[in-house]
Amino acid sequence: MKPSLKRLSAAWRDESGAVTVDWVVLSAATLTVGLSTMTLVQTGAVDLGNEINMSLTSTEIGGAAAFSFYRLTEQQQTEMLAVYMARTPEQLVANSQSMSDSFQATLDSGNLDEAAGWMDRRHLNQTALEANGLTAAEGSMTVAEMETLFLAAGGS
Repeated sequence: MKPSLKRLSAAWRDESGAVTVDWVVLSAATLTVGLSTMTLVQTGAVDLGNEINMSLTSTEIGGAAAFSFYRLTEQQQTEMLAVYMARTPEQLVANSQSMSDSFQATLDSGNLDEAAGWMDRRHLNQTALEANGLTAAEGSMTVAEMETLFLAAGGS
């Protein structure tokens, strides 16, 4: 039995089910945009994390060779840097002086382990200062100066 031309024409113009097709297409497009956005944000977050890690492990200070942390773990570095980044400019500048003083006092007392910790903290402080376009307090030691004194005192 051959379909009649009238029935073929009616089937061609029938729009029942068209709304379902439209919703399927719209849902697929929305899902694709959502997944693309998620991928971009995830990639950006990973890239930012890698940049922070690189900054923490290989920042040059005053043209000196890259600084290697002596006592702080990567997790401690990340946590402390977040704390320093949340401080006010005045606190950051004041911290540079107090950290220099604490480093010198512990170095003078012969406590090289604690002096290394202060040097690590001062490096993170310097990173936060530079990120905010600030400079350390006048008279505070640079990390390179601290490292020179630390190594001269027998630190490793």
